[in-house]
Amino acid sequence: MLELLPFPFTWVLLGLCAALLYFYLVWPYSAFKDLGIPGPKPVPLFGNYLSYGKSVGQFDRECYKKFNKVYGIFEGRQPIMMVGDLELVRDITVRETNNFTNRRVLEGQGEIIAKGLTMLKDEEWRRFRSAISPAFSSVKLKQMALVMEKYADNFVDNLDENAKQDAMFNMKDLAGAYTMDVIAGTAFGVDVDSLHDPNNPFITNAKKRFDINLFNPFMIILFLFPQLGKVLLRFGVTLFPTEVIDFFNAAVDNVINMRGGNEDEAKRVDFLQLLIKAHNEELDRGVSHELVKHGVSKKAIKRESVLFWLGGYETTSNVISCTAYNLALHQEVQDRVIEEVDAVIEKRGKLDYEALMEMPFLEMCVNETLRMFPASQRFRKEEKEARDPYAFLPFGSGPRNCVGMRLAQLELRFALAKALQKFRFVPCDRTVVPIRIKNTLSNQIEGGVWLKVEART
Repeated sequence: MLELLPFPFTWVLLGLCAALLYFYLVWPYSAFKDLGIPGPKPVPLFGNYLSYGKSVGQFDRECYKKFNKVYGIFEGRQPIMMVGDLELVRDITVRETNNFTNRRVLEGQGEIIAKGLTMLKDEEWRRFRSAISPAFSSVKLKQMALVMEKYADNFVDNLDENAKQDAMFNMKDLAGAYTMDVIAGTAFGVDVDSLHDPNNPFITNAKKRFDINLFNPFMIILFLFPQLGKVLLRFGVTLFPTEVIDFFNAAVDNVINMRGGNEDEAKRVDFLQLLIKAHNEELDRGVSHELVKHGVSKKAIKRESVLFWLGGYETTSNVISCTAYNLALHQEVQDRVIEEVDAVIEKRGKLDYEALMEMPFLEMCVNETLRMFPASQRFRKEEKEARDPYAFLPFGSGPRNCVGMRLAQLELRFALAKALQKFRFVPCDRTVVPIRIKNTLSNQIEGGVWLKVEART
């Protein structure tokens, strides 16, 4: 029978293999079409990933404009439904959390990041979340504020040096050092003093963690062939530099050992001590997470500590930098913030936790920056009440929102209020308008945020 074929059997096999490969590459791409969900046309194997070359934000805006509030895209062969309909956002994040409990896990990140709080699933996530949530209560935040104020004063001292020298400076570097000091001090009781040492290893290693381009070859492999991430992990190859994780791992080990041998250290009320108190040895012995309803393992304590140390660095420093940038470009808005800061301090006699809670206009400016648009007043009480609460979710929503949200907000306000108490932010020759965002995993700023400060008269 094979002899009757008009061409060699080898060509038949090759054709069959080519057809099977093609169908393997494209078969997921009918998922959204079958459901009647619009979206940009995917490319075999890559899906819509190549469109990220113009930046993820720009691609999202173009799709939203063309396909409206619900559309589907593909990262490689992985279908991703993008939801902008506010009722659906509410359903997914709050009403139907039992059906949308877990988050997508990107392979190849390494054990510490892949098993962090944001990636934990089901009961393991619920147990861990309940263990660490008390660290961010109002009582704990007031205690942390006393430590935070010290680093905010150091932040202002740096601004003062720049003001005296009439120097241009990268606000992102200064804000990053401040947030690193706050995290180390409030969560781990460690004074790393990054504000006085720009080459501090905590800073240099944290920067490496976030400088991952979307078109890094390893990143492309993970999106196109996610299962290869597990294979590469066996050879010690991960998305994030292993030396960065090793550095913070060692730092956490040192702090934990210090706590174990010092009674005064063990009396702290910070994030790490709360985890240590929640330690459950049953989990260390391998008892199923489903059978143990409370506590955390020793591995989990280390893992979450490393992630917390890293996680609060980039995002908070970005917001501080961009808020200062917005205020520098909108002096009339900065005037109003300064008036508010002065009035509250005059009323209370000092700038503390309670004073920061009485600065709604400063909060508006921070929120506007979180929206990534130039400052205007969209967050007045009347505006917020008239707007659907799910139209603005800078820290997420529902049970899986950002656990450190209140700490981050307090950290932001302390730095900005302390700074505006003495200085004005102003643009300089190196200020870029508008800000350019790098095409990375996070909203990193291209070239930094260059400003000057002037002493208030």
